[in-house]
Amino acid sequence: MPVPNIAEVESHVIALLNLHGPLIGKQLSEKLPDIPKLALWQACYQSRALQVSHFASYYLRFDITREDQVRLSPSILRDFLSFSLFGLPGQRDQMIERQGTLSNMHREISREKIALAQQVMKSLFLDLPREIRSSMCAFIAGDLAYFLAHNEPREHLVSGEMVKGSDIDIVIILNDDLPDTIQRKIDADMIALKNYYLRHPQYRHEIDFITKRKETMLRQFHYTDIHDKIASKIAYESMFLGGSLTLYMEVRDAMTSTGVDRLIEADFDHALKDRKHAMQTLLQASSDDIDDETRSLFYFSQERVEFT
Repeated sequence: MPVPNIAEVESHVIALLNLHGPLIGKQLSEKLPDIPKLALWQACYQSRALQVSHFASYYLRFDITREDQVRLSPSILRDFLSFSLFGLPGQRDQMIERQGTLSNMHREISREKIALAQQVMKSLFLDLPREIRSSMCAFIAGDLAYFLAHNEPREHLVSGEMVKGSDIDIVIILNDDLPDTIQRKIDADMIALKNYYLRHPQYRHEIDFITKRKETMLRQFHYTDIHDKIASKIAYESMFLGGSLTLYMEVRDAMTSTGVDRLIEADFDHALKDRKHAMQTLLQASSDDIDDETRSLFYFSQERVEFT
């Protein structure tokens, strides 16, 4: 396939915006299927004729496929396709209205997934005595905590099942004095619930969960290896889901007392600088045959199935 001429791609984009009004990157890509996504992204971000509005919130991500490098999520490609709105100078009012509609859509998708997570926890709690429920808490993290969830169909890596967009990440913290038998029961019940919501045709949602002791969570706030950093980052961005609010606040307070929140914020600043450098590199890249290293700047390895 010949290398697309960026000026010609820009003219196609302008024609579409004149015809349809403001569009997000995904809509532009669907209407210009023969143009590689990188070339389309380059044309949009090099153009002096386009207005762009971003409506994503960015959060930290550790890329274990790239020597545990800190990254920002959404990826550059996800941000372009789902959270960047393009328009022309005379379309300001349309852009404001369209951005509000899109932001509300992602918020509603997030609310629906959070409600499903609450439904999962309710099912779990129904079979547990009150004293057990008061010795555990659950929180949710990832793009749901930032109301950035999407419902784009994607393949579940393990089962091959098609699932609805963003997964639902649940972390369950148990007080240290709870018996191991309780933790094993909770794990078994959550696995059953995970399989139900993955395979039931009404849902098709991927639920990822982990149970851990409070002692383990506090130790991970030492922020030493990649596993500690990921666990700390998840707790940092978390949203309370159920169980003991007192226990949850103890975890939150420990983040401040250990200083791990400041370490996470410093990593975010570093990831932001890397993001700017990655965008500069991608703007200069050839879109017809980029190497794996450059491609990894554009989107995460976990998104390969979805974007290729």
